[in-house]
Amino acid sequence: MKIASRLFIISLILSGFIFAKTLVTVNGHKIDDSIIPKGYEKLNDEQMANLMEKLIKEELIHQYLLNSNIVKSQEFNKIYQEQRAVAQKEYNRVTGKNLTKAQLRNIKGTVALMLYQQKQFENINISDSEAKNFYYNNRDKFNFPNSIEIANIVVPTEDEAKQIISRLRGSQNLDEDFIRVAREHKQNGYMGWFGEGMAPKNLFDTAYRVKPKRLITKPIRTKYGYHVIYLLNKRSAGELTFQEAKESIKNLLKRKRVVESLEDKVNTLYSTAEIVY
Repeated sequence: MKIASRLFIISLILSGFIFAKTLVTVNGHKIDDSIIPKGYEKLNDEQMANLMEKLIKEELIHQYLLNSNIVKSQEFNKIYQEQRAVAQKEYNRVTGKNLTKAQLRNIKGTVALMLYQQKQFENINISDSEAKNFYYNNRDKFNFPNSIEIANIVVPTEDEAKQIISRLRGSQNLDEDFIRVAREHKQNGYMGWFGEGMAPKNLFDTAYRVKPKRLITKPIRTKYGYHVIYLLNKRSAGELTFQEAKESIKNLLKRKRVVESLEDKVNTLYSTAEIVY
């Protein structure tokens, strides 16, 4: 839910109208400009038309979901209260005001939509044969470059990086100790896989030269600072087998179906909606 929180906050911070202006009425519900960023008046005709279509379609799915059993669940209420608290705190800090009813309703609709799509995703089944067809029809998508899997701590000075390396060099359990030290520096530590070209060149080249499960014993400087790197794994360029790619393919196809299903639902709602500009 962290990503959703940030999206709410960004949207709400950029709002802040003292007097909300009605933009369009959808099935009797007025959509006002408190739920969109300031400056929309500067959009050209095409951009404004696209914005209005987006707002109308968003309102239609929100109307549908806010009248469904989703909003009666404990899960919905818990997530909504969390999102409301986060958004209100940040909005008040930036504007000195409380969220409007329209903004609160927009948060409710967004939470409901997230849960709706989540439930759909969980209920979709993709067969092995369907995933295999996708794999063999898209073989080029499963080629990968030289890659590294790393844990990383970045600090502003070389001396600080050297001190961390000195602490970790004698570790008997580097997996746990590296993450513990990373958290001391308010960092996650684990960074995941990076293909060649996805990380700073000097960092990638240095890490790729060592053996897996090794701490790199010199700090690596990039524009972000001085890095302490623990190489977890690496692999040479090649192609994922179907078995290696199967779960990712199934998740991709499930997400595609969720999007298509949502588009169909919104288009059906749109076809019978009463829209007044």
